[in-house]
Amino acid sequence: MLSTTIRLLSIGALSVVTDALPATPKGITARAGGPAIVPIPPTCSVSDPLPSSESTSYQPAPSTNDALLYNAYYGSFSANKTAMAQQCLEQCYGYGYHVECKTAFWAENLVVPAGYYGTPGGQLSTGCLLFDRALASEDFVPAPEGQATGAFAGNIAC
Repeated sequence: MLSTTIRLLSIGALSVVTDALPATPKGITARAGGPAIVPIPPTCSVSDPLPSSESTSYQPAPSTNDALLYNAYYGSFSANKTAMAQQCLEQCYGYGYHVECKTAFWAENLVVPAGYYGTPGGQLSTGCLLFDRALASEDFVPAPEGQATGAFAGNIAC
């Protein structure tokens, strides 16, 4: 009898708490960690918006800043650049409800922006940038010598 009463009280308390929570988030707020790494299903396609050039590295133009959803700068965690770029792309797909992020850009030797986690910025680092719109080749500009090396960009369409 006592365990049944405790169980019913626990269920009642839990329902009060869950009723107070919104069914879906109003927006994605700052939190620890990055977007989930979620494999892109075969029903989606990935296209490369980067201009093609053997001798020039490209990076997103300043005009794309208004479309930036998320950015992360870090030391390279692997010698496998393809795997790191793929992880960035899968984080794009894993952002929110799989429809918010349209383009992922990954490269080594990107300039960390001033104010990133309170830093003065300016140092070169590996970066993953996620955008809320599909970028086109005209959204990229040549990077300064030695920057944005090994660049990868992918537009996700599902």
